[in-house]
Amino acid sequence: MRKRFIILKTLYNRLIITVKLIKNGNLKPILDGFTTRLYSKIKFIGLEAKPDELSVKNSKIEILIRPFETSDLNALKEGHRHVRLVEAQIPNCYVATTKENVTIYRQWLFTHESQQQINDYFGPIFPIISENEAIIEGVFTHPDYRGLNIMSSAMTKILEQEQYKNLNKVIAFVKEQNKPSLKGFYKMGFVPYIIRQEAWFLFRRKVTFVQMSDKLREKYLKSLS
Repeated sequence: MRKRFIILKTLYNRLIITVKLIKNGNLKPILDGFTTRLYSKIKFIGLEAKPDELSVKNSKIEILIRPFETSDLNALKEGHRHVRLVEAQIPNCYVATTKENVTIYRQWLFTHESQQQINDYFGPIFPIISENEAIIEGVFTHPDYRGLNIMSSAMTKILEQEQYKNLNKVIAFVKEQNKPSLKGFYKMGFVPYIIRQEAWFLFRRKVTFVQMSDKLREKYLKSLS
């Protein structure tokens, strides 16, 4: 019953977003989503790091960290990206702002307490989160503020909060084609350790994880250096 309710809720939310996109004449996300689920193979690189060993460059402007607020929705000029995730209210979502309270960055930090919500929303796309681990998801920097070391500085400030002092590992998954994000994580001290493969066929998804061999890890490290 719970699974059926989640499926119906997901379909309803997708329908609402689809209607909004059509009204705005923005058909590309709809077509992209349709073709992806019809047939596609997508590879994500899983990266890991120890929070206390991260290499951080201070942002070139002063930033402040606070929890996500409803007014932050679409403040990053990203259209309807992550609207459903915001509505799912999975803790914890944070934003970075300028001194003038302009929202310029957003990310989630998932911990083991939210495991069931994460599984309900995403399906089996993440490893089980241990008590001293966290997953970084939904990272996005405002296009006008890129190149200012915002991600590095904001991510570190979030992890430095008292409730995350017990963490000994943080994980992130990035699309293999997204080289800028992969390099950004690598420069902070994240290293590739696993591959997530998502295969879609006729709207059904199969997710598999492949542990990286030393040889394959070296290959990715060279590409990110």
